[in-house]
Amino acid sequence: MTHMEDITSQQGQTLVEPAKFEPLKDDTPSSAMQSRLNSPLLKVTAIALTLALGLLSYLMSAISAHIETTPRSGEVKQLKVEVDGLLTLKTGERFLLLPGEHTIHLSATGYHDHTESLTIPSGASFLHSVTLTPLPGHLTVNVQTVNQENQENQENINTTVYIDDKPIGKAGAEIRDISAGAHQLSVQSPRYQQHSQPIEILGRDQRQQLDVSLKPNWANVQVSSTPPGALVFSNQQLLGTTPLKAELLAGKHQLLVKLEGHKSWQQTLRVSAGQALTLPPVELSPADGLVEVSSNPSGASVTVDGQYQGQTPLSISLAPAQTYRFTLFKDGFEAQHRSFMVDRASTGEKPQTLAVTLGASLGDIIIQATPRDALLYVDGRLMGRANRQLTLPARQHTISIRKDGYANHDTQIIPRQELAQTLNVSLLTTEQDRWKKIPRRYTSNAGQTLMLFRPDANFTMGASRRQQGRRSNEVQRQVKLERGFYLGETPVSNAQYRQFERFHSSGHVKGNSLNGDYYPVVSVTWEKAAAYCNWLSLQEKLTPFYHEEKGVITGFNNEANGYRLPTEAEWAWAARYENSVMITFPWGKTLPPSPKSGNYGDRSAAKLLGNILINFDDGYKVTAPLKKFPPNSKKLYGFGGNSAEWVHDFYAIKTGLSLATEVDPSGPEKGDYHVIRGSSWAHSTMTELRLAFRDYHNQSRNDVGFRVARYAQ
Repeated sequence: MTHMEDITSQQGQTLVEPAKFEPLKDDTPSSAMQSRLNSPLLKVTAIALTLALGLLSYLMSAISAHIETTPRSGEVKQLKVEVDGLLTLKTGERFLLLPGEHTIHLSATGYHDHTESLTIPSGASFLHSVTLTPLPGHLTVNVQTVNQENQENQENINTTVYIDDKPIGKAGAEIRDISAGAHQLSVQSPRYQQHSQPIEILGRDQRQQLDVSLKPNWANVQVSSTPPGALVFSNQQLLGTTPLKAELLAGKHQLLVKLEGHKSWQQTLRVSAGQALTLPPVELSPADGLVEVSSNPSGASVTVDGQYQGQTPLSISLAPAQTYRFTLFKDGFEAQHRSFMVDRASTGEKPQTLAVTLGASLGDIIIQATPRDALLYVDGRLMGRANRQLTLPARQHTISIRKDGYANHDTQIIPRQELAQTLNVSLLTTEQDRWKKIPRRYTSNAGQTLMLFRPDANFTMGASRRQQGRRSNEVQRQVKLERGFYLGETPVSNAQYRQFERFHSSGHVKGNSLNGDYYPVVSVTWEKAAAYCNWLSLQEKLTPFYHEEKGVITGFNNEANGYRLPTEAEWAWAARYENSVMITFPWGKTLPPSPKSGNYGDRSAAKLLGNILINFDDGYKVTAPLKKFPPNSKKLYGFGGNSAEWVHDFYAIKTGLSLATEVDPSGPEKGDYHVIRGSSWAHSTMTELRLAFRDYHNQSRNDVGFRVARYAQ
């Protein structure tokens, strides 16, 4: 009945009845087929096929590995090689192993076991080498000694065995666990020569024996003496009494033979092993006598028969049964002479003594000192006022005379017994002493000679209005120079300046050269001259006088000890001040110049100059060599012509006569020009030739040079 019919029946109230259940048809094999599948033969066949497939897969994946050993398997006993891992097969000396991690174990008789991990890579075959480490070996060294007659005797005496310089045991006893291989063996025993040899330790737990003979390291030495019975020492060790036969080790020995009442005998002896020595009989001489010499006071020098022995207190050994002449002397004491008999040898009895008292040897010293209240010290001891007479021992003394504000005066003097001596001392003030120690002249690194001056003078700069040729800028002013200073003996030469500026040229005038090495440098500006001074200061590690920034002079340090240009006041004093007056011309009071007094504009320079000295010829058209003409009274050159000179000061003109005295003036602090002083080869008029003449400029000129100066303190 269909679904629609069932519904209709329900609607028509028709009764629905259940249908009878019928099972589906069975599709499984027949019982006969099931019986065949459960057959044992079929199961066995399936298992065999599975194993065959597995074996084939293993054979396709396994690697043939060869474990090679050193030494080889045929050279060792009971070699076992095992490999851990899944499906490991051994075929002869090879293993079939799957790729991956494996652990191998090797063992053999006489070798250490070996275990390590291997990574078997994929591939056709694999080779791995293993070096087996042999077990240590064992050694017994048997020692026999050989005597002087080459006869073997005592065995295994106190002997130490060394392997590779390390002590490892004693002879006669088995020394175990020595690493296999080549070694250096040595055997050492007291009083025997060392035995050394190479040795090969077999190892592999094997026992070896080595027989060694040791030779003696001594020799028999025989010593006899006259008289006999003397003690014999070797290196301060007592060996016995003579006659003596002793065994001495090879090497250097200091033999000493001593016998009471006799002089000791010493000798250096070299002993060679096995070479017996018989020394010639030792002749022992009777001992010297011992004399102890003392003096009052002590410290006296002693001579015996003219030979110096030392200072008291003193012990002297002398041959007995003789008379000697002793002389004792000491500074400040009279020498003492003694004849002394040494009557016995030193045998342990009380020595003979010689005691001498020295009498003082005195001399007079008369001290005369200025100032009179100075104090006197003798050998560091204060003796009171210096003006006095002293009586002192006739030896060297240090005399010091001192007073506050004055320099100490120290001197050494030896008084004389027969003659009084007078010591006259005038103490210098501290300032005087300081100046005394300052060099009077010296040479700079560039070759200039500088002279020391201490003017300490008051003078008038400038010129009187009545002086012929005077210019308005020569206003008189009072000056005092207190500071000492050094001033160049001459102007700076071309050669000296070219050490600073290598390619400088002073030039020429219508073909007349100004450039000679020993001629004054000219054609330099004031700034270049100041820079030269700074350069020279640095050469001598002095503090530069001028402040310099990028080649420009910006100021100066009046306390610096470096080189500078002379101040105008210093230049005027050096050129003009003589016998407390200011001179007019370098050569004297009036024109014309004295012959050969200087280098001025003369008739030889007529073609170069407008004005000349018609009746004067100095021999040079332009500049002349330095020191060609005589110096002034201060032994300074160049103030009479040749080259005019830059000085330190800025140019200014004083107005009116100032009554105030200027002390060590250095000119204005600033200005547009610098002062030039002195005449030159180009000057010839009365105005220019006067030493009071003042000029100024701010550029270089072919007749202007400079000289150097510096403060002395």
